[in-house]
Amino acid sequence: MAIETAVLAAQNSAEQYESRAATCEATWVKSTLILVGFAFFSLFLLLPLLTVFIEAFSRGWDHYLAALTSPETASAARLTLFAALISVPLNLIFGVAAAWCIAKFEFPGKRLLTTLIDVPFS
Repeated sequence: MAIETAVLAAQNSAEQYESRAATCEATWVKSTLILVGFAFFSLFLLLPLLTVFIEAFSRGWDHYLAALTSPETASAARLTLFAALISVPLNLIFGVAAAWCIAKFEFPGKRLLTTLIDVPFS
């Protein structure tokens, strides 16, 4: 008897969940939205990435390997690593300090600081 009651309660809960679902849209609407999302993903991520690879290999593997082993490429890689070794710890220190100040204190300019931090994400 208790098991039957539990099963009925679970079925009622599942039915209530389905009726309160976040979206009750038709299947074609969901499919269209997913298709639009994949189209934007392809347009803004995959297409530029494909273009970079096509241009990199347009003159063949030999030219690509020669460019990869050139002194200019090694210098650019060293400069990138040097900049990362400086900027990452500084971002960590200032980011933690800013987060602590925003969470712990009320001060003039707090909303401006929060906005300036959020701007790159928008």
